[in-house]
Amino acid sequence: MRAFLWLAVLLAWASPGFAESSESMTLGGQARTGTDQRAVRFTFLCSASRGPDITGVLGLDLVVPAHDTLRAVFDFDPFEGPDARAGRLTQLESAAEAGSGAMRAMVSGSIGVDADSPFIFSVNAARRRDAARLAELSRLLAPLTTGASHLIWTQGNTRAGGPAITARLEASAEDAARLRALLGPCLPR
Repeated sequence: MRAFLWLAVLLAWASPGFAESSESMTLGGQARTGTDQRAVRFTFLCSASRGPDITGVLGLDLVVPAHDTLRAVFDFDPFEGPDARAGRLTQLESAAEAGSGAMRAMVSGSIGVDADSPFIFSVNAARRRDAARLAELSRLLAPLTTGASHLIWTQGNTRAGGPAITARLEASAEDAARLRALLGPCLPR
């Protein structure tokens, strides 16, 4: 199932016109790992199913720039690849006046090609054949579409005694409106 989901994500990103289709949105946040503090990016994805061969995806990425500078305290390697098996070390929490959501997840990751050499942690759900994961991720993301809100991504470390990456996004009412427009097709009605 994880290989299928990874393939669905790759196909959605590789689809012609993806960049212009408004299927993703990135917002800036802050992260702390031990004594390190840095700007991070949260990327939200909602892509449509396009026929029987391309399954749409609801997703969230945590993009950690200059990840090599954290390797002394955080082990990224167990999270790399579509079949990463680091375990359920990810805790996600969202909250807004209208409600809250939370989930534990097993994530996969990759080293990005951007100039700031990021590591990208990803949690995704296929819009077909992955109903339980889609419902769980929808419950987490829905509060972010209702008004001013926050999202906390706590990424556990596989290194014994190593600090977690704790990333926080503060979303404004304007961000919520943009997220509602983006994520609306992927969230239950």
